[in-house]
Amino acid sequence: MTAVEAVAGSSGVEPARVQIQVVLYRSGRWLPRLLTGLRHLLPTTGGFTVSFWDNSPEAEAESAVANSGLNATYHPSPSGNIGFGAAHNQMAARAADPCEYLLLLNPDAVPHYDCLRELVTVAEREPRAALVEAAQFPIEHPKSYDPATLETDWCSAACLLVRRPHFLELGGFDPALFLYCEDVDLSWRAWLGGWRCLYVPSARCLHVTEGQDLTKDRSAEGFHSHLGHLYLRRKYFGEAAVEEYRGALEERLAPTLVGRILEEFGRLPQTKLERSGNPHIMLTPGEIYAQRRW
Repeated sequence: MTAVEAVAGSSGVEPARVQIQVVLYRSGRWLPRLLTGLRHLLPTTGGFTVSFWDNSPEAEAESAVANSGLNATYHPSPSGNIGFGAAHNQMAARAADPCEYLLLLNPDAVPHYDCLRELVTVAEREPRAALVEAAQFPIEHPKSYDPATLETDWCSAACLLVRRPHFLELGGFDPALFLYCEDVDLSWRAWLGGWRCLYVPSARCLHVTEGQDLTKDRSAEGFHSHLGHLYLRRKYFGEAAVEEYRGALEERLAPTLVGRILEEFGRLPQTKLERSGNPHIMLTPGEIYAQRRW
């Protein structure tokens, strides 16, 4: 049984072709803007539902979703903060037919009114595409993509359309990754499975990036980013790549923080996949996992 098969149940909303999924964690300040944006979102053929999973359940968030006017459900996490990928797996498992697509969306992101239509249009045109990513606005992600084929080495889950059958086939996000790098891992597994990952510059999504939100405490994000990077190195590149990055951490970070990262890393599964020289799976400076556009 895979992570996304572990939980099933009725969504409690009118079925639709697309399920938009949002994982909340202390996201109250972003929620009103997101709900307004979703109310202005142009539907695609078959309509859409919205599923919210709250890793920090709050009565205010539940009330806001209930009164949003959207075809939406709110799921308070029964087990506290289970992480980003695991929460998306839970929502994907609860999606009901005729759901064909999942739109994974960050709570601090707002899709432009035509974003969903643009993504679905490309997905319909490219049946081998398992993941179809929207461009972030006003600052795009610097990773490269091919302007002719739209192929990219990996897709960010800030605003990402995923074919639901493919997501289930791939086993969803790796639950070992609590936060960060889970979208890179999913993309690489898609490429290894014979699917494609695309980037659609005409599909726009407002996303508050690190450079814009200077008030946010990013210590937890830094911790899990380093941890996820170690995990990806072991999973796809082996122990030599792990030791290389471990040395870099010891040069850059305080010894106590490095010790915490390595202690947690020791608890993670020792999963290894054969990448067989796949050109889309690479290590690059700056932990960007792809060639840079700038």
